Order: sequence, then C-alpha cells, then structure tokens
Amino acid sequence: MRQENIQHLAIVRLSALGDVCHAMAVVQSIMKQNPTMQVTWITSPLEANLVRLLKDVQVVEYDKKTGFPGLFSLRKQLKGYRFDMLLHLQWSLRASFVSRMVKAKRRVGFALSHSREKQSWFVNELAPEPKGEHVLDSFLSIASVLGIKQPSLPCGLVLPEVSFDLPSRYVVLNPSASKADRNWTVEGYQAVLAYLSSKGMSVVITGGPSLEEKSFAQQIIAEQTDSVIDLVGKTRLDVMLSVLKGAELVISPDTGPAHMATLVGTPVLGLYAHSNPKRTGPYKDLDKVVSVYEELVEKEYQKSVAELPWSTRVHDQEAMQYIRIDQVMAVLKRLI
Repeated sequence: MRQENIQHLAIVRLSALGDVCHAMAVVQSIMKQNPTMQVTWITSPLEANLVRLLKDVQVVEYDKKTGFPGLFSLRKQLKGYRFDMLLHLQWSLRASFVSRMVKAKRRVGFALSHSREKQSWFVNELAPEPKGEHVLDSFLSIASVLGIKQPSLPCGLVLPEVSFDLPSRYVVLNPSASKADRNWTVEGYQAVLAYLSSKGMSVVITGGPSLEEKSFAQQIIAEQTDSVIDLVGKTRLDVMLSVLKGAELVISPDTGPAHMATLVGTPVLGLYAHSNPKRTGPYKDLDKVVSVYEELVEKEYQKSVAELPWSTRVHDQEAMQYIRIDQVMAVLKRLI
C-alpha cells in the first residue's frame, strides 16, 4: 500500500502520561503532514484527558480494570471501523490484546531491539531501528513508515484558560513521582525554594490528588506558605498543562508533568536516578538534567551503560538520595 492511500489511522498507546505525551508529539507530526487523515487513538481513561487536547483526534477509551469484558466491548464499539494502518506504540501484552480488537491492514510495531512481551506476534510490520536512544525516538521509528522524521514540539493543543490568579513570572516545582522512591529529598526541594525566593521568583507547587503527594508537598513548603502557591491535587490535567505552559521553568523527577511541560514548550530541570535520562528524560532539555543514573547502574550491574540493555533500571530504593543539593543548585543558578 502506498503511503498516500492511508486515510484512516489507528493509534494504540494506553499509558503512562509521559509516554502518551511523547506519542502526542509524534501523532501531531503525522496529522500536520497528512491533514485529511482520520486518526483514532485508543487509550486509557486518565490519558484520554490529554489526548483529547489534540484537535481532530477521535479518542476511544479502554479501562484496564474492565479486563476481557472491556476488550469485547471495545471490539463491539470498533466493529464498523476498518483502518488502513495501526501504529502499535506500546509493547505491553495488554496493549497488544487491545490492538487485536482493531481491524487494520497494516499493523506496525517496534523493531525487535525495542520490543517486549511478544509484541511482534501482534503486528505484521516492524519499524526500522530508532535513530536515537529516547523513548520518543522509538515512536518516531514507527511513524517513519509514514515519512515522519521529527516530533511536533511544542505541540499545538487546545488548552483551557486558568481560572485562578498566577504571578506574571513563576517556576513550577513538581516534587512527586508516581512512586515515592523516585522522589528527591525534602531538604533538597527546600533548598530550591529558598534559592528561588532569594531571587524574588514565585513558586507554584503541583502534583496529584493522593494523600501521599499532598503530605510530601506540605513537608516541602513547611514555613514558606506565603511564597508558594499550592496547587497539589487542585487542577485537572488540561489545566495543569496551562499552568506548566505559563511557567519559566519546571523542576521535576521522572514523572508525567515533566513530559507535559516539554509538550507545551517549557524548559525542564529533570532529576534522575532510576532510569536513563537519555531514554526517558525531558526530550528537549537533556542538557538540564541532574542524573546519578550512570554511576548507580554501573554499581548495581558491574557493567558500563553501553554494555547494558537500553531499558535497564536502577533498583536501589535510596537512589534519589544520591543527587546532591549542590548539583541541582549549579544547574538552577545557570537557568534562573
């Protein structure tokens, strides 16, 4: 099939927030290059709130909690659809089962070097080898079958107005990752707040609605309640994107809002220990990352990064504690 004959495209990427952000930048590039193409994206309920911000993308939700009954319901929902191509952007077995609910002539998955959980069994075409190490580069390799070479960053999204007052200049501190052991230290974040305050810079602290994230934020804020705007658990995802877009800088560990900031063009100071920032860091701001990943992964595996698989992680639960305050302050002083 010639590329120009592809009129209806299916995307499967269920989660997580950061990876969905990477995929959104790639899908928007596809849509810009093919303005008449219809795009249907199957994703999870939370991530659907982000994907819907892409204009002209039809969003279909699949909730993993519904299991096999949900799969059969999805197949029924898509019964009248036949796609020219499906881009399978997630190598989990669950996502592969979801992909089989979609009728598509061409089904494109990752190159074998970047495939896991038998994804190759569920596709009929493999992408070429990615040209870079980053997760987004692996998505680009799949989209390259449509002639796509670059992501669309910042991404053009339909964002809501912020209904509350924010300072004209502010930095966003997003301290919590999806797992507590990926958080940096209270003392480290407090040093960041103190420095920003000394520079007259307002700080907006963001995060999810869980009790753990709220409690962690309160520990960080401590006595600095007058100089910090606390939005933890108080914004929808689309409003969060608007807040991130208005910031001068976002400071965050490896978690969704860091990649949301990249999506809207805001610089990110990323804090990394468990995963390789060259693979999962803020795509446009790898020069602003503070990372102890390389030294810790070599310590754990007794091998260099170059000798290890591209997805190797550090398992030390204290890994983030190795990030020193002076390392972060050196980068922060360069940026502020």
